[in-house]
Parts: sequence; structure tokens; C-alpha cells
Amino acid sequence: MTKNLKLFLAGLAISFFGSMAPGTLNMTTLQVSAFDSVQSALWFACGAVIIEMIYAALAVTLLHRIKIPKRWRESAEWIFVFGLIFYGGYVLYAQFFNAPSPTIEKVDFSGSAFFFGMSLSVVNPFQVPFWMFWGTLLKQRNILDESSSAILIYTISAGTGAFSLLAGYAILGGENRLWINAHQFEFMVFYGSIFLLLGILQAWRSAMGNRNRTSGQ
Repeated sequence: MTKNLKLFLAGLAISFFGSMAPGTLNMTTLQVSAFDSVQSALWFACGAVIIEMIYAALAVTLLHRIKIPKRWRESAEWIFVFGLIFYGGYVLYAQFFNAPSPTIEKVDFSGSAFFFGMSLSVVNPFQVPFWMFWGTLLKQRNILDESSSAILIYTISAGTGAFSLLAGYAILGGENRLWINAHQFEFMVFYGSIFLLLGILQAWRSAMGNRNRTSGQ
């Protein structure tokens, strides 16, 4: 597998799974599809994804320009591991002990669904740190470098993953909204389990890597 393909697949997976949990953008996509039209929902997704791509490009550009201390870079992998385990555990805990079921209600907006998607996406404060964090990890693993082609691939992959997920919500939203709403619990348990298992697997890999480096010294 070439480095560019590995970078593209990594960015696509990060964006797809990062957008999977019910949140403002994907639930709004579902609402627009259910109560307006699939076409409007796809335009909404396009607007949201354009902002996502801009934020991803901005984040990785800042990452290359900011000098991050070596100690922080070395800690990034374990922060990532604990973040995955904590998030997966939190999602499962919330579903079993403290989980209000999301409802799919009509969303009112005026004007273009495309610009509505852009406006909701642009006010999300977590996208830049999200992509900077993942960029730090990919850079540490020598998957992402400072070349303009790598930044472009990373940006396109971020948009591809996010749009694939949102388009799925848009297409399924109209006829299947009641089924999706009824199975939110099972979906979130599956989602949380994925992150928890990924965190445990990554913890094991990181521990084995540290052990091998220590034994090699």
C-alpha cells in the first residue's frame, strides 16, 4: 500500500467514524431528508462538508507551522489511546445508565440547504483541534508529511469520509427515519464498543512497541 493511499484511507476512516455518533450535523441531515427532501439533505451535507474540509486543511497547516515540544509528541499516542477508551466507555455508560433517546423532529430553515449546512458546520468549535490531534498522530507515524500533496489528500479524505456518512443519513432519512430512531440504543452500543475495542487494541500495540524499543536499547 502506497503512503498516499494509506493517508487517504486513514483520513477517510477518521472522518467517517468521527461523524457517526448522532450529533448536530448528521441528525439535522436526517431531519432535512425526512421532512423536506433527500436532495435538500444532500445539499445540506455538501455545505457542511466544505467547511469540514477547510477546517481540516487549516488544522494540518497549523500543525506543520507550530513547533510542538518533543515530549508532547511522544505523549500524543497515549493521549489518543486513553481518549478512545474513555470515549467508548462513556458512550456505553450513557446508553445503559443515562441515555435520553434522540427524536427526529422537523427542522425549520429559510433559504438554501447548502448554506444552512455551511452555517451549522462553521460554528462547530471542535473541528480544528479534532483534525490537529489526528494529524499529530498520523505525522508521528510518518503517514502525514508537510508536502502540499499530503495536505490535499488529507483534506479530500476528510471530506470524502464525512460526506459518505452524511449522504447515508440523507438517503436513509426519508423512508427509514422511524426505524433509525427506534434503534438508536443498539446503534450507539455498537458505536461505543468499536471505540472501546480500538482503544484497547491500540493500547496493546503501543505497549508492545515501547517494550520492543526498550529491549533494543
